[in-house]
Amino acid sequence: MVPEEIDPHIREGYLGVMHPFSASDIPSYGAGIGYRSELAKALEGHESDLDVLEILVDQWRHAENLDALRELTSKYEVVTHGVSMSVAGAGAIDSEYLAFVRDAISLCGASYHSEHLAMTYIPGMDSGHLCPPILSESSLAACKRNVIQAQEELGVPLALENVTYSVSPSPDHLSGASFIAELTTATDSLILLDVTNLFVNSRNYGFSASDYLERIPMERVVHIHLAGSSLDSTGKHVDSHSELIVKEIWELAAHAASLCNPKNVIIEHDANFPDVSEILAEVSEARSMYFPGS
Repeated sequence: MVPEEIDPHIREGYLGVMHPFSASDIPSYGAGIGYRSELAKALEGHESDLDVLEILVDQWRHAENLDALRELTSKYEVVTHGVSMSVAGAGAIDSEYLAFVRDAISLCGASYHSEHLAMTYIPGMDSGHLCPPILSESSLAACKRNVIQAQEELGVPLALENVTYSVSPSPDHLSGASFIAELTTATDSLILLDVTNLFVNSRNYGFSASDYLERIPMERVVHIHLAGSSLDSTGKHVDSHSELIVKEIWELAAHAASLCNPKNVIIEHDANFPDVSEILAEVSEARSMYFPGS
């Protein structure tokens, strides 16, 4: 169902051109990592150990970076990811930003684009943080409008990622799962399931990660994120992407693997980088878990 408040031009394009998306049309590459420039040297000679790279498009926005990005696409299968779309914002998404993302998608040959289900911008101010959506009917309507706008202008489906939160958007911690379920079903979009984010939220707020997974349409999960977490000074879990993946996160990942068939699984490291052999071991573990026999 397309929300009635959608701009008529976007409604027409969505219904006449872009709808529906099918996860079965998306190629499956396998397991890989989120590309970080700090790892570039260490990855040399390991191209065959990675099925796919995920690039953060926001880091490649300047024209001088495009040649380096083209070189990556000549060596690896590449999928695109972003942090600045502000899908959960009250206002429409910046069309200039969407044009840039569309160019990056085209350069990489990506069949979908993943982005956080978060607000990063309000008029006149960048929040500098991935703020979770407000769980209300008006917020849901705005998210539907924004997802449809993005899919129309990008020409590929969005895969929306669950985010962590330091202040709970609702006393019912499973309502976030219902929100993403309704949003993705209504807009025919896809899901990036960040297993570590789910682990962090469930540990910090005492809800069942398994119950969360039961509430989302797992058939829409095309992309998985896995990363290490850490504890802050108050004992809260943080999705720091600074440690190796611990047993409890692997266990949740295995449970998720029993419920879905993702196209790509990405290991994330953003700080305190371990030796590349340890990263590749995590990739191998993820591959055997989500793509057995490959």
